[in-house]
Amino acid sequence: MYQALYRKWRPKTFSQVVGQDHITGTLQRQVAEGRTAHAYLFTGTRGTGKTTCARILAKAVNCLHPEDGAPCNQCEACRGIDSGSLLDVTELDAASNSRVDDIRELLSESVYTPTVLKKRVYIIDEVHMLTNAAFNALLKTLEEPPEHILFILCTTDPQKVPDTIQSRCQRFDFHRISNEAIVSRLGAICVEEGVDFEGEALDLIAYRADGGMRNALTSLEQLIAFGGGHVTLEGAQNLLGSLDETDLSEIVLAIGKRDAAACFNWVARYVETGADLAQFVSDLSEYVRNMYLLSMAGIEVEISVNEATRKAMADQLKYFGQDRLSRLLVVLGDLSKELHSSSNPRLSFEIALTR
Repeated sequence: MYQALYRKWRPKTFSQVVGQDHITGTLQRQVAEGRTAHAYLFTGTRGTGKTTCARILAKAVNCLHPEDGAPCNQCEACRGIDSGSLLDVTELDAASNSRVDDIRELLSESVYTPTVLKKRVYIIDEVHMLTNAAFNALLKTLEEPPEHILFILCTTDPQKVPDTIQSRCQRFDFHRISNEAIVSRLGAICVEEGVDFEGEALDLIAYRADGGMRNALTSLEQLIAFGGGHVTLEGAQNLLGSLDETDLSEIVLAIGKRDAAACFNWVARYVETGADLAQFVSDLSEYVRNMYLLSMAGIEVEISVNEATRKAMADQLKYFGQDRLSRLLVVLGDLSKELHSSSNPRLSFEIALTR
């Protein structure tokens, strides 16, 4: 049966997780030394490895033949957890099971010792979606947990998790994965899958993924199908939208010179290409943000652009003060929100340019 790439290439051990060494190394040492906590809180944006690490940790603490704190992936326990056939490891999606009764039902089972494994593991995804009553029900068990229980709470919005819950968990913050790490992983997968690829295409995929490996793998899968087994820059630009630094530089220069005619002419040409204005506004915001950083911290500040683009930005700074760049970022932020509901995106974009 065919599997989506993000499922087929989901990491099965700590060493395979990309970009989260500060977390995987700590968890593996805790397992090796027998110092695991009874509850963890994994936070971070989507696609950065929270649920994947939760599953690996569930295997590691139950593995019959652990290898320096890492699961062997060969024993009955590891295989059972991977297949989802063992009831001692339970995953709950709090987005659709947020009521107090859902948590009470889960906790009523937790008092029993595991039937097969060493520990019962409860992975609660999007835990911030639980109701206050559900959090209160969970709190009592977190305060006095049985020895055989391990809770792993995952969330993209830790601010909504009560402090009383957070204080009883070891918290690990998952970072956005760097573009370089994403490109390296995508390239390795393409080689294993026998897919021809262009490096520039993988660069664009990584940029659009916004730090999430799952996003990147989903885009790669689309491009493989689109290109008939070939991943090209042209295909990536057609599906994901081009990231043309020349276009960005041109419109920023027109804004900097307050040349309204040039702005409207540019919009007319750009709209004819059928490109996604919302995506371009996002790219433009990133470009202006980098200019703002250059104006605040100096020309050598670290930003994710090539030297040619850095030079273009430095040359354009003479048209902008820090206050104007700050104002431009606010306008673009307002425009980004408006485009989601605008009946005439082009008009909204043109009005924002005049502002």
